[in-house]
Amino acid sequence: MFQKELGWHLQAIRKSRGLSQEAVGELLGMDRVSIGYIEQGKRAPKLSTLYKMAIVYEVSMGELFDFELTFEPTL
Repeated sequence: MFQKELGWHLQAIRKSRGLSQEAVGELLGMDRVSIGYIEQGKRAPKLSTLYKMAIVYEVSMGELFDFELTFEPTL
């Protein structure tokens, strides 16, 4: 569930910047489908990809993870 919620948050940040999945993909050297899979929670982004996203979206790494979880993790 964390991966899905991270994806939703990344999508919200991208949209707030007025960027398309295609544009982000080009900037990151990825295709649109890969960006879509990350935003849908179907693929976990690499740390290096998150770092590049933070640069493209002009946010800190911490801001990429600044969202409320809607589930209780079991440890």
